[in-house]
Amino acid sequence: MKKVFTSLNKALLLLLLLIFCTFNISGEKEDNLYINESSTIEENQGDDTSNNPIEEVNDGELGNKTETTTNNNEKDIENIINSELEKSKDKIENESSVVLENNQIKKSKIDPKKPVKYAIDKEKEGLSKYKGELLKYVVTKDGYVLDKNSENKLHPIASLTKVMNILVALDEVKKGNVNLEDKVCFNPQTANIGGSWLNVKVGDCYKLKDLLRSEIIYSANNSAYLVAYHVGKGNIDTFVKLMNEKAKELGMTNTKFYTPAGLPTSMTGKDLDVSTANDLYTMAKAAISDDNIREWSSESEFIALNSNNVQIVYKNRNKLLDKYGIYGLKTGFHEQAGYNMIVTSKQGNIEIISVILGASTETQRLTEQLKEFKTISNKMSLVYDKNKDKGDFNLKYAKKRKINGILSDKVYEIEGNNYEYKIKDLKVKTGVSKGMTIGKLEIIKENEVISSVDIISTEDVEELSGFRKFLRIISFGLF
Repeated sequence: MKKVFTSLNKALLLLLLLIFCTFNISGEKEDNLYINESSTIEENQGDDTSNNPIEEVNDGELGNKTETTTNNNEKDIENIINSELEKSKDKIENESSVVLENNQIKKSKIDPKKPVKYAIDKEKEGLSKYKGELLKYVVTKDGYVLDKNSENKLHPIASLTKVMNILVALDEVKKGNVNLEDKVCFNPQTANIGGSWLNVKVGDCYKLKDLLRSEIIYSANNSAYLVAYHVGKGNIDTFVKLMNEKAKELGMTNTKFYTPAGLPTSMTGKDLDVSTANDLYTMAKAAISDDNIREWSSESEFIALNSNNVQIVYKNRNKLLDKYGIYGLKTGFHEQAGYNMIVTSKQGNIEIISVILGASTETQRLTEQLKEFKTISNKMSLVYDKNKDKGDFNLKYAKKRKINGILSDKVYEIEGNNYEYKIKDLKVKTGVSKGMTIGKLEIIKENEVISSVDIISTEDVEELSGFRKFLRIISFGLF
């Protein structure tokens, strides 16, 4: 009898062990769907189109990005960037030119109550098959050309295509056809689009706003296709038609879109999306006129909850954020295109759009952009510093009739592109708080206001009571 119970206990123990192992294995597969755990290929975030598995790496300490998420290739690139910046600082100090200026780059908030993993692309840096010249068009937002080379030559644009994808989606939001809060779910047609992607399963749902953010921050191809599917009412070709219509509307006469994401023919069976550096400047100018795109492209990372309620952090692919006032905009790569990049920068009143197409490596793409901005900085001169006193401004119905105003930002000029300046008093009719806009410094070029800098209050001033307002009105301002 004891032998029977012993045998039963052993059998029961074996059964429990088998169930536990099965549960553990299936759970692991669920958590790492689409992940090739045996991959030993080095990380590269510059390759937008390789069919790359994504590894979700636990960070141990919440909110603490450790060295484990940065490979040797990334460190080399960071060293190159830092070296170029140091050269710029030395030259600037020696020539008493403009100082480097950085913007406040936004960082997404991590929920400390939920687990966090960091997405790492495990692909080698792709080799460019493009052997032609480097195409470039570097221009201020108001149209002053700083550098150019073959800016009207057609070139495959790869993931720069996604900027037009986002512009079209936002147009449809403005028309009321879709909403940024729309819940959009991945389907078999969109979930497994290769290249740079969000690690999702069929049925995973995101807000339209977050899909657009993942396009501009992480260059997620499956997000771009899902946006096209949703906005195109289930027809991706309809969406691509809207992209071409938008390009025509903007005056991009040498641009043709065939896909919603810029993937190569080998992955889509369609022709390559093509444009020129000149046309892409036009597209970028339209993009940075939208507050959403300006905000999203400046975010250092995109955080998405996966189906297991884990926060997955996707880093911004733009490694130049916060250098020379750079806040955007988009990178792109596939073999036929080489390494492309649109950079947008704001230093005081000066906004610059720099388009570079056909770099042979990611390092060249970044160093060429840094060289452009170093050259520009040496040509910039400071006209007015931030907090410069701009005199008194009128308050119509406040306890003080006048208040001092100062500039909210620096004002620069670029050599050969001089401006005229005019102060505009807003004649505020209420009380004011410190930092409130009370006037504008208008920046004028060829008799046209091209931009302005806010003039802000230096103190709080209370608004008049109703009775005192009445007295001031009937006394024609004597009281």
